[in-house]
Amino acid sequence: MAVMLALGLWGLDRGTMWRDESATYQMARRTLPQIRDALGTVDAVHGLYYLLMHPLLALHPSEVTMRLPSVLAAVAATALVAALGCRLARPRVGLWAGLLYAATPVVTHYAQEGRSYALVTAGAAWATYLLVGAAGLAVGAATGGAAGGVRADRSAPGPRATPADRPAPGPRATPADRSAPGQAATPGAGAVSRAAGPAGAAGAAGGPARSAAPDRAAGEAGRAASDARVRSAVLVRGGVPRVARAASAPGPERAASGAGWRWAAYGGVVAVTALLHVFAVLMLAAHALTLLVSRAPRRVWWGWGSASAGAVCAVLPLAALARRQSAQIAWIRHPTPGRLWAVVEDFAGPSALVLALNLLLIAVAVVRPRWRSLTAVALPLFCVPPVLLFALAFHRPCFHERYLLFALAGIPLLAAAGVDRLAGVGMDGLARVVARCRGVAGVERSARVVAGRRAGVGVDRWAGVVSDGLVGVVAGWLARVVARCRAAVEADRLAGVVTDRGRAMLAGGRAMLAGRRAMLARRRAVVGGRRAVVAAAGVLAVGCGFVWQLPLHQREREPLSRQDDLAALAAAVGRLTRSGEPVLYDPPKERRIAIAYPRPLAGLRDIALGTPGPASGTLYGVDVGPAELLRRLGGARSAWVIAADEPETRRAKTTVLTGRFRLAYSLCLPGIRLEHYVRAGPAG
Repeated sequence: MAVMLALGLWGLDRGTMWRDESATYQMARRTLPQIRDALGTVDAVHGLYYLLMHPLLALHPSEVTMRLPSVLAAVAATALVAALGCRLARPRVGLWAGLLYAATPVVTHYAQEGRSYALVTAGAAWATYLLVGAAGLAVGAATGGAAGGVRADRSAPGPRATPADRPAPGPRATPADRSAPGQAATPGAGAVSRAAGPAGAAGAAGGPARSAAPDRAAGEAGRAASDARVRSAVLVRGGVPRVARAASAPGPERAASGAGWRWAAYGGVVAVTALLHVFAVLMLAAHALTLLVSRAPRRVWWGWGSASAGAVCAVLPLAALARRQSAQIAWIRHPTPGRLWAVVEDFAGPSALVLALNLLLIAVAVVRPRWRSLTAVALPLFCVPPVLLFALAFHRPCFHERYLLFALAGIPLLAAAGVDRLAGVGMDGLARVVARCRGVAGVERSARVVAGRRAGVGVDRWAGVVSDGLVGVVAGWLARVVARCRAAVEADRLAGVVTDRGRAMLAGGRAMLAGRRAMLARRRAVVGGRRAVVAAAGVLAVGCGFVWQLPLHQREREPLSRQDDLAALAAAVGRLTRSGEPVLYDPPKERRIAIAYPRPLAGLRDIALGTPGPASGTLYGVDVGPAELLRRLGGARSAWVIAADEPETRRAKTTVLTGRFRLAYSLCLPGIRLEHYVRAGPAG
């Protein structure tokens, strides 16, 4: 957010407005009834934006004040893109996505423009964020039908069981405590009792020796049952047992009722965003594809459909009115595939190196996705609106990059996911290298462990053979001694007496637990350090990309970065004309120069103006007819014409001058032609 705010405020005052900003400047400064009347004939798609700008420009009318809402909207959009990355993947993905979004030159272009496109982008990002929450697409969502969401009852990777969770070693169970073969031994309160070994089996016989195989099988069954009980009680991330977490998760009814307000907020944000510009409604198609790819359940589709239907109904009157005013964009030509590719270049580049890297990272994120929810959200947002508007433009030309600015948020999300995927592969490779370096020591340690286990097995077998050969008298005597010892130990335990051996075992267990915790803390510190290094490397890479495109950012802060420079045009016309001379604007829209910067042209007489814009309900006013224009020009010896430098524009006023005035000279200025006509004969 701080980066986007700094970039937005950098060079915000260019010292001039261009034609679209001049429309905002004059419309927002009118009274509310005048704005209402004008929206019936022109710029209905920007009506809500003009109403929002009206109180702001009433406080302090200036170019910087007019552009500040766009800067703040770009900051909000950056924060929402970062939040989407955090919610759909991990924090470092959100950090990288937010920085990539802020460092894109086209973002700063519209962040410093007094039009509604930055606000539309922020609204679309907000609606997408609400969709992720309402549909349960976020990573770790407890409920939700998205394929990318993590199920609540899935065990999260975490530390291994601590010594407190393991069965505590202790005295063997007495014959009375042992379970019969085939039954599981009942674990104690704080530990799990082990099954009786071969010696215990022999002691329990009290007579002729039995084979150790059935008791060993019973011991294995007991250990399996005990381990199953221990695993079911192991804590998962969040400190809640897996069974308890699944039981405490909200059911479908509670989730549906809780998501109701989210869908209502989603529908409201979509409606407001589409009222700021009607083409923003195309985001609904992208969101529908997201739910389709994520295999959302029926209740999610029902909530989304209801919210979307309400938003579309709110926008339909504006869409109908905008269609009647479609002559405003008659200058847009039919699109070509090259124009579609130009949008991709502007959004993902525009320099060739940055464009190639972004497309490579997007391909990695799509082909080998690590965060499927992020791909399901970002890819349709980037692809669906441009394709739909491109198809619509074949019927009625309306394809322009500024109408699709809200789709740009998908590019930094996919690029950041691609970087995270490559970083994960790199960390895995580093781990394999470290494992190979430690391989020799690990093999030797494993060999020692295996040798020890084999020795233990041999001792157990020898003990079993010896016990089978004991005489019945000796076996009975041993059984009675063992029984008395175990009875004494059991009495001490029941009496609450802790023996020295118990204290030693307890101290040893605590020491083992402390050591394990210290080891886990060291591992977490190492892992955290590695993640911080990876995140910092990503931030450094984004910074290098920004420096590479720094000339483009500097160019965006210059007056010539826009289609025209009205301040320079007004100053040039003011220097070439004299006070009191008549001037004609052909067509009337060129009157925006005098409306935006009236001081240099204050001495000229707008001889063709019949009714000013605020009174006529138009942007630039209504001109008089040819007969009235000739009457007004009756005593003039010369006239100036400010004409649009567009060959296809029909120049009605120039036609009226033909025959009575002759062209003295013509001067080409950026976007206009300044022509000076003098009377061909004596003034009538």
